[in-house]
Amino acid sequence: MNQNEFDFQISEALLEKRKKELLSGKKIPKNQFLNQSKLTMILQKLLEEREKILQTENDTNRYCLDKNELADPLDEAAINIQASQELRMRNRTVFYLKKINKSLDRILGGNYGECEECEGEINFERLLARPTAELCINCKEEAELNEKNNIFGKKSKSLGKALHDIGKP
Repeated sequence: MNQNEFDFQISEALLEKRKKELLSGKKIPKNQFLNQSKLTMILQKLLEEREKILQTENDTNRYCLDKNELADPLDEAAINIQASQELRMRNRTVFYLKKINKSLDRILGGNYGECEECEGEINFERLLARPTAELCINCKEEAELNEKNNIFGKKSKSLGKALHDIGKP
């Protein structure tokens, strides 16, 4: 088991505990930006997304290559490309799951809906469209503009590294 799988399992165990706390009838912590009904609506959406991801992530055999499929170099190349794409999509899914976990933590902490940059309110409509949003629309637009204008400082969203550092140990 590698470190990512270990971290994933630990975060899943913690999230299961938190999910049980939230769904057991305990009141969701008060939030300064959202009322209970809006927060419950978002919470349900996050939990549904999480369940959908976990249902599709149970099939790990699809990432394994069968030696019989590697009959000739063209088949091998095609299978390698397909496996690479599937792993990239899986990495994106794991990254999204981590964002869902972070959003659930923020709900439990009572600061969900607060912009991490300016500490202002994130609009409810934005949170409905993107429940894992961490920035208000103004801060997000500014961050995207800065990223667009700084090609050398661009970072991979799923890897957390600058483009020129990808592939380095």
